[in-house]
Amino acid sequence: MSVSGVSSATNPFSNYLQSRYNQQIQDFQGLASAVQSGDLASAQKALTAFQKDIQNNPQGPLATALADPNSQISKDFQALQTALQSNDVAGAQNAFAALAQGLKSIHHHRHHKSDGDSAPSTTNTSSTNSTSSLIGVNLNEEV
Repeated sequence: MSVSGVSSATNPFSNYLQSRYNQQIQDFQGLASAVQSGDLASAQKALTAFQKDIQNNPQGPLATALADPNSQISKDFQALQTALQSNDVAGAQNAFAALAQGLKSIHHHRHHKSDGDSAPSTTNTSSTNSTSSLIGVNLNEEV
């Protein structure tokens, strides 16, 4: 949900959320790039950074999903960790694809679940649309 006429200076909460998720997006992009290129050492570092981002937002939908060891996203995350530790490029790429799909489904479910509860957000749509789609979080709609 966007509110026109609300500048980022008058909405510090929006700035805080955007900066928090921008870091998560950057780290996820680094993970995506490293896994896709087969650079498993860099992927392991990026995964560690991404995990810290998740831990810094314990109430977020991803942290909630990962807290349940029986959730599909938790299993996909574990599969990615295992593949990276085993230096299994194909396994890491497959696990990452499943994880990315799971992240999209979390966002899709959350978006429909809390449609009326969206916090106003004013962001630079050209810079966040392409990056946020990688983790399934659209900073322009809800965070």
